[in-house]
Amino acid sequence: MRGGQLQRTQHVGRRPGSGRPPHLRVVERGGAAEARRRARLRERRLRRMAVYRRRRMAAAAGAVLALVVVVLAVFAQAASGVSRGAVPVDPGNAAPDTVVAEAAGVSIFSPIRPADLTGLGYHPEGESLLPMEPRGKNLSLNPLFRLFFGESTPERLRFYVMDGAGREGPDTGALDVGAPAGTPVYSPVTGTVISIRPDPMVEGANVVEIQPKANPDVRVAVSLVESEGSDAGVKSPVTAGMTRIGSVADSAEVLDPQLSSYTGDAGNHVTVSVFPED
Repeated sequence: MRGGQLQRTQHVGRRPGSGRPPHLRVVERGGAAEARRRARLRERRLRRMAVYRRRRMAAAAGAVLALVVVVLAVFAQAASGVSRGAVPVDPGNAAPDTVVAEAAGVSIFSPIRPADLTGLGYHPEGESLLPMEPRGKNLSLNPLFRLFFGESTPERLRFYVMDGAGREGPDTGALDVGAPAGTPVYSPVTGTVISIRPDPMVEGANVVEIQPKANPDVRVAVSLVESEGSDAGVKSPVTAGMTRIGSVADSAEVLDPQLSSYTGDAGNHVTVSVFPED
């Protein structure tokens, strides 16, 4: 009996080669499970972060692609001829007495009816001329600048600032107003005709000089005008956009109008300029 009890007592104790006590083995299994759980959580966080990064990169790539598409569309539009030969005004929204510029406090009206306009091009023509402030959108600007900074007018006026070609004076000192030869020309200002003299550039054409009522200290000249069909003579009162002062001379027969490289046609026009009284 005592021998059997002794043997059972020995079996209750630590078994040979069993390692750590049972309660320590439970703790060890619990620590391993916690480590695995944390590892899984960390792996899920890393996967979520990777997904977020991919989404941000995709969004950024989409924004860049959209910008590239816009830029390419703008340049393609410019290259397809939107600038060259562009309609200078919307005839449906422009009145006969449409103001195209201002100089020295004087509003400059279009000497050509909107429906007959082929182009508006500013250029230097001497140091004595006063700069004009154009109305509308400058088609000579970079296409992106035109997109974001182009001025909008109800008449949708569009103009060019043409190359100076070595001429002196302000870039907007003279305005070529394009129209086919023979098109009626109207006074660009309200005032009085001071003189009508031969135009040295084209035989048979004249320069009509007007003293504007808005500023009698300046003169407004309209050149390349044929007197045929004129309703005004020297000392005659004229009304802007209403009084006919002649017709567009056929200068393309004699000259190589710079405006033609912008409008795509012969380039016939009249030129308007403003200068101080002598």
